[in-house]
Amino acid sequence: MTNEQLRDYAARQKRLVDIIGETSGQVQILHMENHVQSLERLQKKISSETFKIMVMGNFKNGKSTFINAFLGEEILPAYAVPTTAIINEIKYGDTPRAVLHFMDPLPEKMYEGIPEPAMEHMQKYHMEHVPPIEMPVDEIEDYVVIPLGMEHKEALRQSPFEKVELFWPLDLLKDGVEIVDSPGLNENPVRTQVTLEYLSKADAILFVFSALAMGSAGEIAYIEDTLRQCGFGKESLFCVVNRFDQLSSEREQVRLRKFSDRLLEPYTNHVYYTSAFKGLQAQQQHDMNLLEESCIPQVETGLTKYLAYERGRSKLAAPARELVGLIQQDVLEGTIPEKRQMLSTDLDVLRKRYEEAQPDIEKLQQKKEVIISRTQAWIASMEPEVRRTATRFFTEFPTLIQAWGQEYEPQTTITLLHTRRDAEKMAEEISNYLQNQVDSEVRQWLSGPFTKFVNDKVNELKEAMEGRLQDFFVSLDQVRLNITGSGQLPEEEVAVWKRVVAAGGGILVGDIGVAALGAATGLTSEFAKGIALQVGAYVALALLGCLNPVTIVAVMAASVIRGGIKMTEGTVQKVKAQVVTSFSEEVENRNLDLVDTVTQGAMENFQKIQDVIAHSMDVEIEEMQKQMEELMQEMEKGKEAIEKQEELLNSCEQGLKNTVGELKSYLGEILT
Repeated sequence: MTNEQLRDYAARQKRLVDIIGETSGQVQILHMENHVQSLERLQKKISSETFKIMVMGNFKNGKSTFINAFLGEEILPAYAVPTTAIINEIKYGDTPRAVLHFMDPLPEKMYEGIPEPAMEHMQKYHMEHVPPIEMPVDEIEDYVVIPLGMEHKEALRQSPFEKVELFWPLDLLKDGVEIVDSPGLNENPVRTQVTLEYLSKADAILFVFSALAMGSAGEIAYIEDTLRQCGFGKESLFCVVNRFDQLSSEREQVRLRKFSDRLLEPYTNHVYYTSAFKGLQAQQQHDMNLLEESCIPQVETGLTKYLAYERGRSKLAAPARELVGLIQQDVLEGTIPEKRQMLSTDLDVLRKRYEEAQPDIEKLQQKKEVIISRTQAWIASMEPEVRRTATRFFTEFPTLIQAWGQEYEPQTTITLLHTRRDAEKMAEEISNYLQNQVDSEVRQWLSGPFTKFVNDKVNELKEAMEGRLQDFFVSLDQVRLNITGSGQLPEEEVAVWKRVVAAGGGILVGDIGVAALGAATGLTSEFAKGIALQVGAYVALALLGCLNPVTIVAVMAASVIRGGIKMTEGTVQKVKAQVVTSFSEEVENRNLDLVDTVTQGAMENFQKIQDVIAHSMDVEIEEMQKQMEELMQEMEKGKEAIEKQEELLNSCEQGLKNTVGELKSYLGEILT
C-alpha cells in the first residue's frame, strides 16, 4: 500500500533535517561546540525517525493474522498456540530477510528443541553477549513457535530469543512506518513487560480485541492502568474488534457494536470492526470488494491520517520551536553580540579582563562542587524513603492474595475419577488468576502512588536546588559580561532547568534519559512514568520465580494426594487454600528482593539528574573559556584577522536570521 500522506510527512521531515544541517554549519563557525554536537545529534535523530505502530492484545485475538492482513502478505506465523512471545519488529528492506536477537543474559536453562543454527551460534560466543544472527524468513516459525507438547509458560521462561527484526519490501514500511508485533498480554508476565518497555517508543497503539470474547476485565484494565498512564489517549489508541464476521447473526453484530462503542468510548475515538482473515484473503486474491468488507482499508486510512498529521506535527514542531529559541536566545542575542563587542575591544584590555576574571571562574567551580555535593546528599536521602515506600506496598501482598483467593470461584470442577488431574487443573487456574491480580496490582501502584511519590520528590529537588543553580548561572553570565563588556544582565530570571538540559546534552535531542529530561524541564510526570516502566520491568523479572504455577501446582497436588481428599463440598476450598498459601509464601519470601529491585531502579534514575546537572555546569564554564581564548588568539593575528572575524559574524547573523524566518514559515505550514 502506498501513502501520499506519509510521503508528504517525509518531505517535511527532510526539510527540517536540511535546516538543522545549515544551522549547524553556521554555529560551528562561531565555535559553539556544545551546540554543534546537540544539532548534529538532533539531525541524526530526526533523519532516522520512523512511525512505530505497536500491535497489542490478548493471545488468540488474531494479532498476527491482523498484521498479515494489514500488510497484504502472510509474513508472521499465526497459530492457535502461543508463540515464544518475543517481539517482532517489521521494517522496510529491499529484499525479505530476518534477524534474530538473543536475550542478554541468556536463561540459565533453555528448552529442548532450539534450532541447531541458533544453538551453535550461542555456543560460538560461549553463551555470553550473543550478537544477532540472520536467518531465512521461511524459518521464523521454528524460532517463535513453541514446540508441540511443551508447556508454554515454562518454554517462555527458557527461551533465549529476545526479538526478530523482519525486513520486507512493502510500500507502507518504505514510507517510514515500523510495525511491532508484541507478545500476547495474557501469555506471560515477564514477556508482557517486554511490551511495556516498547511503549515509550510507540507512536500509536493498535489494540486487537476478539468479537467472540469482547472486552475482558484484564484488557480494559490494561488500557486504563497502563496505556493511559503512558500517554496513549483517544487519538493515539486504535481499537480493532477482530473476527466480527464470525458472529452468528446481524442482530449479534448490532448488539456487539453498541456494547463495544459504549465500553471503549472513554479511551478511544477509533473503533473498527474487522475480519483479518477476509482482509488477508482479499489481498492475496486482489479482491477489492472483499477487502472493503474486511474493514482493513478503513483502519489504514485512520491510522495514516493520525500519524502523518497529528503525530507528525508534534514530531516536527517541537524540535523546530526549540531550534528557533536556541538561535534567537543563545546565538543572535548572546554569542554574536558578545563576540562583536570583544572584537571592538583592545586586545590588551581584553586579556586583562580575562585574567582578572580567573578568581571568579574559580568561584564558579566552587559553586559547582557545592551544588553537586548537595544534589548527591539529596539523592542519598531518597534511598530510605524509596525503600520504605516499596516495603509498605509489598508487605500488603500476603493479605491481598488471601482476599483474592477467598473471593475467586474456580471454573474447574474436581471429579472422583480424576481427582489429581482435576486438582492440578484447578490449582493452575487459581494460580494464573492470582498471578494476573499481582501483575495488575503492581502496575496500578507504579502508575499511581509510586508515580506521585516520584513527582513529589523531584519537585522537592527542584525547589531545593533552583536557588543555587540560579545563582550559578547568573554569576557565570556576569563573568562573561565582565570580560566582554557587553552590558547589563537581563532583569528576568534565568530559565534554570531548561538551561541545565540544554547544556547537559541538548533538550533538542532528548538523549540524556527520561529522568534528566523530565526533571529538568518540569515534566516530572514524564520522568516518573519513565521510572515506572523501567522499575516495572525489574519487578517482573524478580517475580518470575514465584509466579510459577507449575511449582505451586506440583506442591499442591502432592498435598492433595497425601491427604486423601474425599469428594466433599470442602474439597474446592481446601485446594484453593493450599494454592493461596503456597503462592502467598513465595511472594513473601521474595519481599526483600522486590523492595531492593524497586529501590535500585529508582535510584539509578535519580542519579541521572545529578549527572546532567554536573555536566551542564562543566559545559557552560568550559565553552565560555574556550570561545574567549580562541577569539583572543584570532585577534593576536592583527587587524585583517579581526576584520575577517567581523565579516564572519555578520554573515552568520544574517544567515541565522534567515533561518529563523524559514523555521517560522515552516511551523506555520505544518501547524495549519
